Parts: sequence; structure tokens; C-alpha cells
Amino acid sequence: MPRAAGDGAALSKQILTEAATWLMELHEGPLDSRQREQLAQWRRRSDEHERAWQKATALLGKFNELPPAAATTLKTVARPQRRTAITTLVALLVAGPAGWLAYRHAPWPLAGNARTASTGTGERRTLALDDGSRLTLNTDSAVDIGFDRARRVIHLRRGEILIDTARDIARPPRPFVVEVREGAIRALGTRFTVRQFDGRSHVAVFAGAVAVNPSDTGSAEAIIPAGRQAAFSRSRVDTPIAADEAATAWRQGMLIVDRMPMSRFVAELDRYRPGTLLCDPAVAGLSVSGAFPLADIDSTLSLLEQTHPVRMRYITRFWARVGPA
Repeated sequence: MPRAAGDGAALSKQILTEAATWLMELHEGPLDSRQREQLAQWRRRSDEHERAWQKATALLGKFNELPPAAATTLKTVARPQRRTAITTLVALLVAGPAGWLAYRHAPWPLAGNARTASTGTGERRTLALDDGSRLTLNTDSAVDIGFDRARRVIHLRRGEILIDTARDIARPPRPFVVEVREGAIRALGTRFTVRQFDGRSHVAVFAGAVAVNPSDTGSAEAIIPAGRQAAFSRSRVDTPIAADEAATAWRQGMLIVDRMPMSRFVAELDRYRPGTLLCDPAVAGLSVSGAFPLADIDSTLSLLEQTHPVRMRYITRFWARVGPA
């Protein structure tokens, strides 16, 4: 006879763990007839079991809101990682909506042979990936790298990356995917950059093409060919515009600009300099063109004073403002 339990009563951790385990089984693939009957019997054991399952299925419906790496992880994790994922699911079931909102953008463990890489302010780093592709991280960037039998995945957590993809020798060839908060970018034999902004991502293609899939549009993809670039949100891809190869000059330690507004130019330099670099609104509209070294931003700022009607004002060593001369 099922035990009565109020809707607001706390559920036991053991029952929530069992619900999370069933949730993992369901997410890994369709249940066979024996498993379906076992799940039905488990749900009938008590009102607590049924309430735990209702919470679990509500959570399952929210998996579509996760970064794509999360769902892939739940399907492919090894047994030790699976236990960690179940523990995480139990914590989410206990925490409820507030815990889900806090966790939806948090990192999920990547499946398979996963590792992380990052750079500090002003640093750049190039990595040779296991498949022969090359990954270059710009200043203050971080990625998770997860290659398994099914996919080659780069999860961009922050910053900007340049990728030169290699032909996969695995059979069948595995797709090469870059995941960002707004969706996923699938490489189609290509060389491209991806940059993460607040609420938007930007992709520029210099060889081949990419397929952009915003997270809220289902399976709809937008193809961006070589020589084009576009920003995208979770719901749409902007109309592609021309891409400039000079935008990748940061890989060689240079910033090349052509008639860039001073406000944007200063914001770009700020990415490579410790502290805070601001632009006075009085000079924000000035146009900047040229090639500027990124290894020594203060020297670049001094050059800027010599070539434009601006003056540097240093409030502290790390807090500076570009203002009118």
C-alpha cells in the first residue's frame, strides 16, 4: 500500500538517487519492456517514489536548455563519471528550480578523453589536437576539449579561438563541433574563429564553411561560407557580412584595424592589458587605422598619442583612460 506523503514533504535522498539513476537510464536510450516494467513497479512503491519520478521527468525536460556538451555527456560518460553525474542530478532534484537556474550554465564534465586549456590576459597559446587539427587561444580564453568515438568537441567557455581543422582519420569521420552558450558550430572542413560575447557569439570563416545551430531553433542550421562572418544568439543568426583575414592577426601578436572607432579600438586593447583601459566619450568617434603590436600595450598607447589627437591619463598603473589631447 503506498505511503501517503504531502506534496511539500521532503523526499529521501535514497529515493531521489534511485530516481536519478532511472533518469540516466532513460536518457541513455529507450528502455526495453523489462526495464519499463521495473520502472513502473518502482513508481508504484509509494507516493514518494511517484513524486520523485515527477520531479525527475520535469528535470529531463530541461535538458534541452543545457549546453550541448551536457546532453552528450549524460549519454556517453564512463561508469565513474556516471556516478558523478547521478550525484549532480540528485543535488538538482533536491535544490529544485533555484538550483537548476544556477546550474544551467555551469560546466558539465566532457566525455571521453577530455582536457582543458586556457590563457591569461595578454597570452596566446596554440595546441596540436589529437586529430591533427590546430587550436589557438587568444587572450583570456578557456576551452574544454573532448574527443571520443562519436564527436570532436571544443567547448568555448570564454574568449576567442582560431581553429584549423584536419581531416578525421576515424571511420566514420567524426563531426568537429564548437559549443558556445548560444548553440553549436559544426566545421565543414575549415579554418575559422569563434568569439564569445555576453549573450552572443561571433564566427568568422576563412576556409571551407561552418554550420551554425542556435540552441533555441531546434535542428535548423545556417551555413556560413568562407569569407563571411556572423554573430548569433540562442534564437537567430544575423545576416552574414564580409570577413577580413586581418582579424586573425592576433595570432601573430598584432592588431590590424581599418577605420575602427576609437571606442572599439580601446576596448580591443583592453582585452590584452591587465587592469582597466577606458575611452573618453569625447574621442570615442575618432577613426583608427594601422597595425599595432599586442605584446606591449603601453607602447601601443604611446604610439596612439603620437598619431592621433589623444592623450593618455593614468589614474593608477592599471587604470588608464584615452582622452582628448
